[in-house]
Amino acid sequence: MKKTQSQRYLRAVLWRGQLVVNWLRSKLIFARDARALNRELFAVVNGLDEQEVINTRAKLREFGMARGFDKEMQDLWETHIYRLMLTQKWVAEIVDSLPGKLKALDLGVEGVASDYWRFKFPQVHWENTDYDLRFPWKVPASSVDLIICTELVEHLSDQPNEIFNEGFYKLGFIALLRESFKALKPGGYLFMTTPNAASVLHLKSVLQGDPPWFFIKHVREYTLSEVVTLSEQAGFEIVREQDVHCMSVMAYSDYSLVFQLLLENGFPTAGRGDDLFVLARKLH
Repeated sequence: MKKTQSQRYLRAVLWRGQLVVNWLRSKLIFARDARALNRELFAVVNGLDEQEVINTRAKLREFGMARGFDKEMQDLWETHIYRLMLTQKWVAEIVDSLPGKLKALDLGVEGVASDYWRFKFPQVHWENTDYDLRFPWKVPASSVDLIICTELVEHLSDQPNEIFNEGFYKLGFIALLRESFKALKPGGYLFMTTPNAASVLHLKSVLQGDPPWFFIKHVREYTLSEVVTLSEQAGFEIVREQDVHCMSVMAYSDYSLVFQLLLENGFPTAGRGDDLFVLARKLH
């Protein structure tokens, strides 16, 4: 009898001990995988040529000074350096794929970004917009080869409407997509970047008890599935889509604990970069 009780006790101890070992093992594995995911998050930016980064930083400073920006504004633009460089690479592929003299529309007023596009793509005829993009555009139908919409859609509110006076319906973004489709020639491209509402940066903010925003003054930040779905509903075909961690890399570099939390609870770890790059095309 005593032997049987001792055996049961030993089995219970071994069983609980194995549970502890399995828990520790899983913790170590999750921690290892989380560190790998964090390294992967920064892989695109770390893959940029160092001298190219230095040259681009100098150019942005030059454009900022030419526009009379103070040091604070120049520093702010420098935080966009990786996004601008990666955007330039995407746009270069589009420009190379389209024949003839291209007409491109850079949505929003002229600034450092538009100076950069003109510098990088002098062969393209560039125009900007200085009007409310939520309403019909001052652009002839089927007249543009390329539209660039970078870090803009998150600033669009719904149009004032006495019926829809509560909530948020994405009407400004929908209008921009509709007008883009109308302005583009058949075969033309719409390229967009916007903060990723499902990024590790947003998750970290929530865990800290802060609002889940990249920038608190944005009207609405979107997930990749939202941008893709709205674009397709507007008639576009999605050519390429990617989450890219390029906007907050200068401010924070270790999201391992966030990734570990996702892994331990079975949540997706893919698609967690802080910015969204989406390339859409008007086929007909």
